Amino acid sequence: MPAVSIEYETLPQLLRYQVARRADTTFIIWKDQEYTYGRFDALTDALAGAFYELGIRRGDVVSIYLPNCPQFILAWFALSKIGAVMGPINALFKGEEVAYILDNSEAKGIIATSPLSDVIDAVAGQCPNLKHKIFVGAEVPPGWLSFEELVRSGAALPSVEVSREDVASIIYTSGTTGRPKGVLLTHWNYITDTAMGAEVVPLNPGDRIIMILPLFHVNAQVATTTVPMMIGATVVLLDHFNPANFWAAVAKYRPVTFSAVPTILQILLNAPGADTADLSSLRYVICGAAPLPVELFHQFEAKFNLHIMEGYGLTEGTCVSSINPYYGVRKIGSIGLPLRGQEMAIMDDAGNLLPDGEYGEIVIRGPNVMKGYYKNPEATKETIMPDGWLRTGDIGYRDGDGYFWIVDRKKEMIIRGGENIYPREIEEVLHRHPAVAEAAVIGVPSEKYGEEVKAMIVLKPGATATAEEIVSFCRERLADFKVPRYVEFVSSFPKTPTGKIQKKLLKAQQ
Repeated sequence: MPAVSIEYETLPQLLRYQVARRADTTFIIWKDQEYTYGRFDALTDALAGAFYELGIRRGDVVSIYLPNCPQFILAWFALSKIGAVMGPINALFKGEEVAYILDNSEAKGIIATSPLSDVIDAVAGQCPNLKHKIFVGAEVPPGWLSFEELVRSGAALPSVEVSREDVASIIYTSGTTGRPKGVLLTHWNYITDTAMGAEVVPLNPGDRIIMILPLFHVNAQVATTTVPMMIGATVVLLDHFNPANFWAAVAKYRPVTFSAVPTILQILLNAPGADTADLSSLRYVICGAAPLPVELFHQFEAKFNLHIMEGYGLTEGTCVSSINPYYGVRKIGSIGLPLRGQEMAIMDDAGNLLPDGEYGEIVIRGPNVMKGYYKNPEATKETIMPDGWLRTGDIGYRDGDGYFWIVDRKKEMIIRGGENIYPREIEEVLHRHPAVAEAAVIGVPSEKYGEEVKAMIVLKPGATATAEEIVSFCRERLADFKVPRYVEFVSSFPKTPTGKIQKKLLKAQQ
């Protein structure tokens, strides 16, 4: 693919670049509504002016507590035009979680809809900086401003100088270790990571991409919002992923791609319409956020004849850092090659870069690396090294061709009798068992060995298996010390909204 030239440094400049070239091209399709690039720009101008009249200024945080909807993206770009900061909040979070983020980020405003507005009303007293509550919807509750009226207010867009180094968003991590941390992403972080991603995907101006991942996550913000914007494509926005009508939506809107997580691909294999779906418009699927089991990779591609591009990245790196290429050699099971403009390497605990084939922590360096964690210099120092390398917490290796492979999360490694065991290796074996739909491997305490291996399994509908069968299956394929000592069958796993199994919760339940 040809390199994407960056003629802009901020999100508003990116939008105006496209408006100058394709103002009448549809940017967002939402149910029966369409927003052209020109209309989207005009609406965000008006909303930015209204925000400014409320007293929202450069550097102020306004949280967005919404499911997927056009108002989310409108608010995001309106805030960017006045140098304010978007603070997305997971729409599944409850009162205590929301209150912490609002208070920690010192949010000056909140944008929400029913019934999430009830959560805000219940916790607003705990957030002394919160001045403005903005409601999306017709029946505006007492004490709230109407989002729609702000857009219609006719406020003029103020002249505000927005710099590439200005913070564009503060995104709170899932908090797998302690309280969530606010990741500060600048305009330049978004622009550069978007440009890197746009170079490697076979997406063209006018193509449609269907969005099913939540907008509070960087995957949806970059892979299915700013990358399409940079290319001049169209985003078909769904409020959430619904397997009951997903394939029907594909047939209706005819997208060329969508971005998903492994859990979604697993569900889509047997979702309604999967066997008769019209997939003729689809060209490829992007999968990330969690490791994609090789067996699921083969099953999905074989059934739907679709090319999966498995990517890798993290919020602290804006979104994507490597991808298994669409053009060129693809190594199934790897996370592919680093994107142009980023460096990736393998590092030991002492900070030494390791040669090909050796296990160590994956580290990333480039203009996509976050500015830091908000009000948390200690965590920032632990994560970003003095020479700019970002520690990912993922253990992996690089092969002789430069492809990277993830072995496991650093904190999830099991040490049994002095032997390092990587759960993902065992999970890959478990996924090959014909009865297994999902698997999670964790370490549990052992007086003799320090830790023992436990496999937790969700069976496929109608399938049966015993613990003895699972152990025997593993013993034929793994060294004895890696074979699960315990097997538990469960109906489902606790997961993050992006489909990652929450192993911390599984361990807490032991």
